[in-house]
This record gives sequence, structure tokens and C-alpha cells, in this order.
Amino acid sequence: MPRPKANREGANITAAESTKQYMLDGIRYVCENFKRRLPGTQSERDAQAYFKQELEGYSDEVIMEDFSLHPGAFMGWIIPAILFFFASVALYLFSNGNAVLAVLGAVLPIIAVLVFIFQFVFYRSFVDFLFPKKISRNVYATRKPSGEVKRRIIFGGHTDAAHEWTLAWWGGKALLAAGMAGAVAGLFVAIMANIANATYTLALNIYGLDDFASKWQGGWLIWTILLLVTMIPGSLMFFFVNYRQVCDGANDNLSANYIAMCMLKEMHDGDVRFEHTEIGCLLTGSEEAGLRGAKAFAKAHMDMLSDPEVETVFISLDTMREIEELRVCNFGCNGTVRNDPAVGGLIRDAAKACGVDMPDTEWYPGAIDAEAFSMYGLRASGFTGVSHDVEKYYHTRMDTADNLDVDCLALSLNICKEAARIFDEKGC
Repeated sequence: MPRPKANREGANITAAESTKQYMLDGIRYVCENFKRRLPGTQSERDAQAYFKQELEGYSDEVIMEDFSLHPGAFMGWIIPAILFFFASVALYLFSNGNAVLAVLGAVLPIIAVLVFIFQFVFYRSFVDFLFPKKISRNVYATRKPSGEVKRRIIFGGHTDAAHEWTLAWWGGKALLAAGMAGAVAGLFVAIMANIANATYTLALNIYGLDDFASKWQGGWLIWTILLLVTMIPGSLMFFFVNYRQVCDGANDNLSANYIAMCMLKEMHDGDVRFEHTEIGCLLTGSEEAGLRGAKAFAKAHMDMLSDPEVETVFISLDTMREIEELRVCNFGCNGTVRNDPAVGGLIRDAAKACGVDMPDTEWYPGAIDAEAFSMYGLRASGFTGVSHDVEKYYHTRMDTADNLDVDCLALSLNICKEAARIFDEKGC
């Protein structure tokens, strides 16, 4: 965005304070009036309709598109997977030479691990079809340039909110890590132990032997101990999601929504247009269900987003709460997707122009909308402002409008404005 002229400094200070208040008031309004904005709910769709109406006041064009999804699939597999783990332990201990039970004991944890890998690690729609279908929606608004569109930069956040992560609320990162690590380790131990048991049982059945060794002695005892030990932290995953509590989602991720919206609002209020760069604001639905909204938008608008005549980049923002934790997301989706390094460099250069050195984020479990674009080969990256040590407000009931950091919101907005200005001048 063009730098403000010196003779308008006072007006710009007033405008900046007005923007801060607009963001704070807007986030509070959405939290109070559109509660329980889970993916695919009426509340989420109503919030998107509200945002569309709001954006129509300062955008050249606003579209709202519905898409279908199976939101329960992203987290709904966890309890069945843990039940499969527990069942495999029981089958390991008590199959007693029954080949069918021994093989089933190996198959169950393998299924659970496959679902974990494809559904959560890679964010694929592996078991979505097993869960009820619902309707969510995306909202996309633009401010056109004064001349021909030669470049396009889109800023985005997501409107939906998440169920509370009980382990994060009870014990923060330590308890969350213990539950996840215990469950994953337990499943892999269960696979190895049950494959050994199935192989042993099948061999005895083939040769007509009945010398079935006890799982409480010899080498089998090691597997038994490992299974029982991992069951303890693994059982915590039964409590991973609190289905009775839905976060307000003030930081995650209404903070990003209002930053993206304010890109258009400030340009409208200041009567600013770039000559050849279009500014977009994308508010996705159902990010908390596995980036389903961003995926739906990328797929539906592939021609526009990949047009060789218009250089297009997408910058995703997520949980803009802590200035000291601002990080560029060059790797995401559990470290399995590499976002565009040039777009990440654009964010970093913009941050430096705003007085912030922004490093890459460390590995973390999860993803942001940028990875959905990157999965389709589109140019995208993003940045976040949340500690991955799992702060008390992250995915808990404390993510409220009373727990915002307006300075982080304002700085993040300035970084986006600077990124737009640099992109307009030099591209990416």
C-alpha cells in the first residue's frame, strides 16, 4: 500500500486508531452474535453472510460460495482409532492361538495409523465419506486496480471456530504432547506386537501345534509391557476434544479475518487504488475441519489463481496474538507441504520494513490455509502470531474478545499493507 504522505500524518494516526477500534469491536460483535461457529453449522454460514454484507460497504466485488464437506471426519476418527488400539491390545493378550483374532489384532492398529497419516498428517479426505455431509461457505472480496490487472495479492483468514482441546485446557503443551505421543507410539507398538503374534499364531496353526506361549513371559513380556505403558498416555486421547465446548475463536481466527478485511477498508476509506495490482480478501469456512474451505476455493478458482497473465499470490494469516511469536510459515501441514519461499520472503521483507525480524516457524502439528493453496501448486505462504508451546488461550474457552492484542493486530495489518506495496512495485 502506498506510504502515507507526511502532511497527512495526524489524519493517519486518527485513521490507525479508528482501524484498531473497528477490529476490536468487530471481533467482539461476531463472538457475541455468531457463537459456536463450527464448520458447516448455521452459525458459521450466518457469520459469513454478515462478513459479506460488511465487505460490500468497501469492496468492488464480493462473492459468497457454498461448498459441501464432512466436518466430523477431521477429528472424529480419534476415538475410534484409540478403541482400535485398545482392542488390538486385548487381541494380542487373549487371542490364544486363534488365527482370525490374531490377524485382526494386527489389522486394527494398521487401519488406525493409516487414518491418522492420511486424515491428519496429510490433511486428505481419507474417511470423510463415513461422516455426515454439511454445507459451509467462503467469502471473497476484491478491490480493483485503476488500470489493467497485472498482479493479484490475496490476504486471508478463516471464520469457523473449533471445539475446545481438553488436554490443552487441562495441562497445556505437556499434557497435549503426552497424549498424542502416547497414542502414536502405542499404535506403532501394537502393529509390531500383533504382527509378531499373528505370524507366530499362523505358523503354529499351519503346523498343527498348540504350544501357545504366554504373553506374560519370555520375549513376549517386553511387548506386553510396552503396550500397557503406552496405553496410559494414549488413553488421554479419549478426552482430546471437548464436544460440549466451542471456542469463541477471537484470535483463531477472527483476528486474521479483520486484518484481511481492513486491507480493503483502509484502501476504500483513503480512496487508494494500485495501478495494476488487485487486492483480495478471502474469508474461508471450515479451516478447522482440515482446510476444507481453502481447498474448495482453490479448486473452484484454479483458472483465476493460476492465470499466467496475472501474477497471483496468497498470504494466509492465523491467530495474530503475540508480536514476539510472529513467524513465516514456509513449511506447514505437519511439515509435509512446502509453501512458496518467494512469498515467504515477501512477508519477511514486509515485516523487516515494519521493524520486525520474522523467522520461519518451527515444526508444529497442524496447518494453515496457505498449505491448501500450495497443495494445488498455487503460490502461497503465510504467517502466524502464536506460540507453539500451546498458550492457555489456544483452542480453549479463553480465546475470547477480552483476550486480544490490538498491537499485534495493528502490526500484522501494517505488514500486510507493506507486503502489498512491495508486491505492487516488484512482484514476487
